[in-house]
Amino acid sequence: MSKTVRLGAGMAFWGDSVQPAIRMVERGEIDYLCCDHLAELTMSILSKQKDRDPERGYTPDILDLLRGALPGCVEKGIKIITNSGGANPRGAAAKIAGLAKELGISGIKIAVVLGDDLSPRIDGLLEQGVDFANMDTGEPLSAVRDRLTHAAVYTGCEGIVEALGAGADIVVCGRVTDIALYLGPLRHEFGWAADDWERLGMATAVAHAIECGGQATGGLFAGGWWETGGLEELGYPIAEVAEDGTAVITKTPGSGGRVDIASLSEQMIYEILDPANYLTADVTADFSGIELTEIGPDEVRITGATGRRAPATLKVNMGYRNGFVGEVQFTYTWPHARAKARRGIEFLERRLARAGFTASGTHVEYLGQTSMWNDRVSVPDDPDLPEVVVRYAARCPDQAEARKVFTESVPLYNNGPAGVGGIGTRPPLKELFAIWPCLIPREHIVQSVEMVEV
Repeated sequence: MSKTVRLGAGMAFWGDSVQPAIRMVERGEIDYLCCDHLAELTMSILSKQKDRDPERGYTPDILDLLRGALPGCVEKGIKIITNSGGANPRGAAAKIAGLAKELGISGIKIAVVLGDDLSPRIDGLLEQGVDFANMDTGEPLSAVRDRLTHAAVYTGCEGIVEALGAGADIVVCGRVTDIALYLGPLRHEFGWAADDWERLGMATAVAHAIECGGQATGGLFAGGWWETGGLEELGYPIAEVAEDGTAVITKTPGSGGRVDIASLSEQMIYEILDPANYLTADVTADFSGIELTEIGPDEVRITGATGRRAPATLKVNMGYRNGFVGEVQFTYTWPHARAKARRGIEFLERRLARAGFTASGTHVEYLGQTSMWNDRVSVPDDPDLPEVVVRYAARCPDQAEARKVFTESVPLYNNGPAGVGGIGTRPPLKELFAIWPCLIPREHIVQSVEMVEV
């Protein structure tokens, strides 16, 4: 019988429920539990936390997950691959080692994959000719250099392969690609070369199918959410991968949700741009020939993807401080609630103008009407609406300007249109962070692995 490897998607983002992963360890018969915790904004948050406390900077939910899952993983020989290291992989590994000791677990190896943090290298790389120009606007990095909070490159699976080859039971990464969490175990298990583009391309499609957890099994499903049962106990996806990279996608037995062509088709087109040129750190994948075949209840075979040489550059996301948000929200009641809310905004904007208010951007939304669609839809005034909630937000250069938004809104209680409420107390000021996307030639990036033994 040919070898297969069962990969389980344990987490899809920081804050995701840990229960699907724990249930998967209990009854999913998986070989690897792969946990994705990171998004673009996540790295900015984690970097800010590490600046405040050098021991932080990782996603703490990995400890909640492992408290429930680690004993079962050790008992069954399930290896764990996670990017919960975020801005502090060493710190995450130390905490995981401490948890293992607390649980009475010994004899395991925890690998730390490094090489994604470019923050201390930026000046040197600039001197070497890496310009870090903004991918979207073409602006030079000098536009935000003095406001940078972090810089992380999306690395591939090479470090994970090395860690598993060294006997790691848990592999803790920083900003590897989501796909790398799955390609690493497959390259290790099947002995694929780093330039086995066909298999890597096929496996990338499999990884993409399951990397977002519940999105593959009925979560966020637009095509039939009303007939998808058990969402409150949604089972996360499992890929049983063959040596040629093809796979059967299923989910934890006895769990809620669904795995069928419809649910997987939605996931396959998520965030890929050109399906014939899906760029990752490890391979340029071609999804255009993918075939999905239902072979049983909650079982779909995925075939037909291919791959080509990996891109010459890797993506880098840098975070930078982008001012403060000043915001206020208030409610107007019937009659003419929408008209009164609009007049309330006019009142606020005129007061702000008289106060010399400075902002680089403002936003007005009417909750329940245009908060998601903004100006792309026209909502007629209905004098019989029972109530309207309106929110005003502004991107301000400093805290003093941000405070003006609330200060100038308070007189609405007594001086604006009748029937207002809900302004409440002064909201805490929030600092804004923005992303600077750019590229770096891949020859500048080398991953390394450290090992912690418990």
